[in-house]
Amino acid sequence: MDKTRSISLFLIFSFSILFAQENINSYKYILVPTQFEFQRSADQYQLNSLTKFLFERAGFTVLFTDENFPSDLASNSCLGLKAKINNESGMFSTKMNVELLNCYNQTIFSTKDGRSKEKDYKAAYHEALRMAFEDIEDLKYAYDGSAAANVKTTTENKAEKEELAGMEIIPVVEGKEALEVPEAKEIPPMAILKKIDERESNKEKSETEESLVIPGKNSIEGKYLVDKWGECVISQKDGYFSFVGGDEKFEFAAIYKTSMPNLFIIKWTAFKQPRLLELDLQGNLKVEDENGEKIYKRLQ
Repeated sequence: MDKTRSISLFLIFSFSILFAQENINSYKYILVPTQFEFQRSADQYQLNSLTKFLFERAGFTVLFTDENFPSDLASNSCLGLKAKINNESGMFSTKMNVELLNCYNQTIFSTKDGRSKEKDYKAAYHEALRMAFEDIEDLKYAYDGSAAANVKTTTENKAEKEELAGMEIIPVVEGKEALEVPEAKEIPPMAILKKIDERESNKEKSETEESLVIPGKNSIEGKYLVDKWGECVISQKDGYFSFVGGDEKFEFAAIYKTSMPNLFIIKWTAFKQPRLLELDLQGNLKVEDENGEKIYKRLQ
């Protein structure tokens, strides 16, 4: 009797995973908010960055909700699923699970509860979230394109209305993309491009703008000390530099070359707007922010 019941439970579990997999595979994007309802600030405890990283590791194309959306998602929001974390933690333990909701706010998939008894909030949240993500990894996600085939986009609806009204449909010509970032493309702020142009056109270039020839420090690749993240590493990837660090060792920023050898554009994973980054003569990084300038010292 127990053996029969065990087999039945196994079959039910297998069918539920298979059904969920087929359902999830029809969605092209995962949308992660920069701040969940229970958080007090954006990316508190690096939980949002970790969520994005874990989805990407499971094979999904992931965007933060405040990023510029690709054209297909912008015209058809039903291509994406919204990620939600339910935090039901108590005084002595942390408990949370992950929900995926469609464009009608219906729950498509929900994970088991991830649990942790770590006392440190960041460590507890990370442990519980990683445990919950085991169910998402078990889905073996692979996009099959069915959502795009089954849902008529708002652009198509608009075109039909214009044709019925006898209006001329004028195609929108998109501007040239100046910067490519993982899973999304966006144009950096004009202020950044203007600063680069100003430095290029300046005939009397400063010492910082000359080719960096200090031994061992003439490349942006290396280890740096970054507040909140500790020791971090910049390494070359296909088309950009990857900035990796933190306890989880995940990519929290992408760095892109400009026409100047010591000037770069950095795109933080958790924030929308890119920033100007400079490699100084000591091999340190200078990054513009709202409060002026941050300096991240090179370790090696």
